[in-house]
Formats: sequence, C-alpha cells, structure tokens
Amino acid sequence: MIQRTQTGTLIAGRVEYNEYPPPQALIKAMKRGHAFDLVDRGVVRLRKLQYYQAWEKKVLGDPNEGKGLYHMNDHPMQTESVNDVYAWCACLPSVTPERLALIAHEGEYDCLIRLHDCGAFFSKVAAFLSNNRRGFHLHCGLVTYNRGAEVDKKTLNSQKFHFNVFQKCPDRKDDMEYRMSVINYTFHRLPEDHLDLVLGNCGEIVSIEDLPNKGILTTSL
Repeated sequence: MIQRTQTGTLIAGRVEYNEYPPPQALIKAMKRGHAFDLVDRGVVRLRKLQYYQAWEKKVLGDPNEGKGLYHMNDHPMQTESVNDVYAWCACLPSVTPERLALIAHEGEYDCLIRLHDCGAFFSKVAAFLSNNRRGFHLHCGLVTYNRGAEVDKKTLNSQKFHFNVFQKCPDRKDDMEYRMSVINYTFHRLPEDHLDLVLGNCGEIVSIEDLPNKGILTTSL
C-alpha cells in the first residue's frame, strides 16, 4: 500500500520516497573490503551530515551539506534540521564514467557496487531500523541541484519535509546522486558520527564491479 503525505512524499513499505517507484538500479564507488562486507553480510555505514560538512575533499565534501539554501527577492533563506541526519549516497547508472572515476580518485575507492533491486534494498534497511533503531526513519530520493536558486514565496513554503538533505549546488549535478537518508527522531543522540546497519546477505541484489579505466582521469583532473 502506498500513502501520500501532506508534504507530497510517498510512504511504501515503511520507506518514505520523494519519488516512487525508486530507481531500478544504483551504483556506488567504495573500497573493495567494504563492498564484500555489504554483499556478504549487508554492512552499511551512513554518515552524519556534519561528517560531510567537515570533509575537505572538494569533490566529496560540502560545507553546506544538509542546509536548504534559497534566495527570495535577493535575500538568502535557509532551512536546516534540528535532528541528527545520516546519509548514504549513490549515483544513477547514467552517471558518466569520467565522473565516477573522479569520485573514486577523490575517495581512494577501488571498486563499484551495483544495486540491482533498490526497493528490496531499502526494505531491508527499513526492517533493520524497525527492529534495532526505533525512532529512526528512512527517507530516499533524488538529489536536486538548486541550492542558492531564486524562488518565489509559494515555492519556498511548499518544500517537502526534510528536503534540505536532498539539495546540492548546481556545480555538483554531474554526480547524478540518489540518497538514502535516516533521521533520528528520538531524544537520544548517538555519540558516533556514523550509523552502522547489518542487513544480512545481499548477494542477490548487490554485485561488485571494476571501476572505469583510470586512464580517463587524465581529461577529468
């Protein structure tokens, strides 16, 4: 059963979506050891937004991560969550090999993982949270590259709840990013800068692939 919220998002199987259905597939650059942990045991690590704010790698870090920034009548307007928010970032399969190679170079990653059934993967995450992290809510969606855009009052007031985590600057649009976000609605903040999930074997829905040829980086850097 799919339910529409008052802010226009959709709830399906304990997962909140900005768009439904989710993509058929997603890809993500990562270190091979972590990729095997994901396939074999379903180990997933989400980072707090503050982690990305402090990351100095310019292709991956973002000092404004999680801040909804717009302009209305030339005045800056900002929205931000008071809750702890964790994110796990992937790319649509249509991202260019050049962009993937650059992301991998910046993160020192040595392989790709491909999600073959995103809906099943997100359902596993939602089930883990329901059983182990009550009060933690899963929200998934495409990243919109309109941070800093000039908007009217109606547009500003009609933002989806917690949509700021899915907003980035136009110069990042080549990432073609899709995000899995987890919001902590409890009164207890975790001391770590990350949230670890163990979903069980994901071999049927996740595969490991080689990175694009490193030679294409000569035109990207």
